Amino acid sequence: MQFFLENIMFSAKKLTVLLGATLFFGALLHGHAQQSTPANPLKGASSLFASTNEDELLEPDQAFKLKVTVKGPNKVLAELTPAAGYYMYKDRIHFTVKDASGIKIKTVKLPTGDIKTDPNFGKMETYKKPIQAEITLDRLGQAKNFALVAAYQGCHEKLGVCYPPIDKTVALTLP
Repeated sequence: MQFFLENIMFSAKKLTVLLGATLFFGALLHGHAQQSTPANPLKGASSLFASTNEDELLEPDQAFKLKVTVKGPNKVLAELTPAAGYYMYKDRIHFTVKDASGIKIKTVKLPTGDIKTDPNFGKMETYKKPIQAEITLDRLGQAKNFALVAAYQGCHEKLGVCYPPIDKTVALTLP
C-alpha cells in the first residue's frame, strides 16, 4: 500500500512539473509569435488578463474599479465601475468597517439594477454601468480614522467567466 501511495505522489509531482513547464513554454511561444523582439515569458503569462480585446479577460482591478470618497462626517460614496462587457452582481456588493473604534455602517443604498437570468444563479440583479453606493455611518464621539472594506463580484458578459469575490480595503479619515 505504501509503495502504491508513493507512486501516486511521485506521479502527481511529475504531472505538476510537466503542467508548469507546458504553461511556461506555451506562454513563451505565444509571446514570441506575437512579438518581433524576444519575449518575456512572464509578460506572456500575465497577458491572459491584460488585453483590451473584448474576448480576453482583464485583470480584476481593471475589470471592476472602485473609487471611495468621503462626503461628510457621516457619509461615504463608493463608486463601482465595471469595464465595458462586464457586469457586477448587486447582491454580492457588501461593505464593512475595520480598524475603527466608534464607527459602524448604518445603511448602504444601492441603485436598482438590471435583471439578468444567470445560468448558474437564476434571476439576478446586476450592474453593467458605474454605480454609486451611498454609505451612511454611525459615528460615536470624535472617531475619524477607519478602513472601509468593499467586497464585490462580477463576470465577463460574452465569455461567461465570473471572477472570484474581490475584497478591497481603503483607509479613510472623516472630517
